[in-house]
Amino acid sequence: MRMQLAAALCIATLATPGFSAAQSQSTWTNSYTDGAVTATETDNHGRVTAMIQCRPPTGDIVLSDFTLARDGRRARTSGVGIGNMTVNVPSRVERNGRDDALMINLPQRPPILAGVQPSDHITVTVNNRTHTLSDGSAVKMKEVAYGCWGS
Repeated sequence: MRMQLAAALCIATLATPGFSAAQSQSTWTNSYTDGAVTATETDNHGRVTAMIQCRPPTGDIVLSDFTLARDGRRARTSGVGIGNMTVNVPSRVERNGRDDALMINLPQRPPILAGVQPSDHITVTVNNRTHTLSDGSAVKMKEVAYGCWGS
């Protein structure tokens, strides 16, 4: 009897999807509006968590993180990492629509884009708090940059 109960529990456990997979699904969307190339990350509830944007003619990449706005209020710099490389750059908190966002301007053709690998993630760190963007974030930044710069 115990073996049958244990077997039934094992089968039921394997047949049900895990909770962690459902909680961490983020999606990326791309847009090209008024000359600006934008990639937007949304969480599984449809809330915008990050945006990567580039607008000619300056070609600066603006990384907006909506999860770290509160932590970045008094910070003057933030760390942006891709893979094993991290750069510290000036940052500020701005109102973006109805939400505050930690805004980070990366210079044109930042060196961290040179070594982007498909499995790399972008990480943003401010005041010892880190947000890791979802799968494909580094590739999205590279796509935005090439969409803006053309090469």
